[in-house]
Amino acid sequence: MRLSLATLLISPIAIPAQSKYDLTGKPDAALQESFTQVAGVRELPGNRAIVTDQAERTVYLVDFSSGSRRTIGRQGDGPAEYRFPMAPFPAAGNATLMLDATRRLVHVISSDGTFRPSLSPPYGAVPGGLLSARGVDSQGNIFFEGNSFNSETGRFTDSVAVIRWNPSANKTEIVGKVSSGGRVTIQRQGSPASIARSILPFPHVDAWTSLPDGRVAVVRQSPHTIAFFEANGTLRAGAIIDAPSIPVTAAERDAYQERNSARRMVASGGGEVRRVQIEEETFPPNMPAFIASSVISDASGRIWIGRSHRWTDRTWAYDVYDSHGAHVGQATLPVHSRIVGFGAGVAYIARTDPTDDQVYLERHRLKS
Repeated sequence: MRLSLATLLISPIAIPAQSKYDLTGKPDAALQESFTQVAGVRELPGNRAIVTDQAERTVYLVDFSSGSRRTIGRQGDGPAEYRFPMAPFPAAGNATLMLDATRRLVHVISSDGTFRPSLSPPYGAVPGGLLSARGVDSQGNIFFEGNSFNSETGRFTDSVAVIRWNPSANKTEIVGKVSSGGRVTIQRQGSPASIARSILPFPHVDAWTSLPDGRVAVVRQSPHTIAFFEANGTLRAGAIIDAPSIPVTAAERDAYQERNSARRMVASGGGEVRRVQIEEETFPPNMPAFIASSVISDASGRIWIGRSHRWTDRTWAYDVYDSHGAHVGQATLPVHSRIVGFGAGVAYIARTDPTDDQVYLERHRLKS
């Protein structure tokens, strides 16, 4: 059937309803005790959650009703012990999965905080092994990011593998490859140094997140798009997304140096502590379209992408896309906050106090 131009012009176009989430106000719940670096939050029934503090290498069971927390497990190499716990993920029966990157185990934690027998991921699945666990799907598969270092060639690659592991069948599949940003050569104190692009200021690197239905969303910087690896590995491209170009000015460079100098304090030969400055040429002319480390998905398959912002901004935004890449909303957060997990109608936010760099965990209702 042929349609006239007039018919096309008057035919309605389905536009997804847009949700606006203001997460700058008073939280629904919060903990008074601080953290150093919240890697992730796994919500549990009874107003509780499991939280990983990656800097402290500690796992907590928190209770928002009482505002309390307690350490579960401990440092070590035995049962219920871990060395480098990473973000927690949901599993069946209110259990929690958590990769220990040092011990190369996936810990299984019951809802009461006790540790069950751990799982052994297939570290030999790709050359270089597995770098981190990045999510799970509704079938219980765990998604890992591979290492960009190829142990067979002794070289770094410009991409990493996305690996899906079925623990029950012990079956491993490479879903696809995602750009890692590669490595760049910079001058460091007058000498050339090869470093990962991802650790440079304002890095223009891609990101990915697994979805509940088994697909993987790949968020790309240039052109800025959301592509999808289907469950069978087929890559489906997405439409180009408009994003404002924010220049990296001298003021932005100075602010970055000041914000990050405390983490780069070193002792010189005479024992004097000094700041390590980042060379001007390592800064890009413009900020990336999004902050790669902010990309996260929720239980409904929506993709949340944190946007770059100026250092003078008091708030910043996450754009929200549905599981097919359509823009469906935006969330506004205080500039020193980031989303670290989701629950039933809520988002968990790690808020950094700029006066002491301590991190406080808050829960906000997602009301548009």
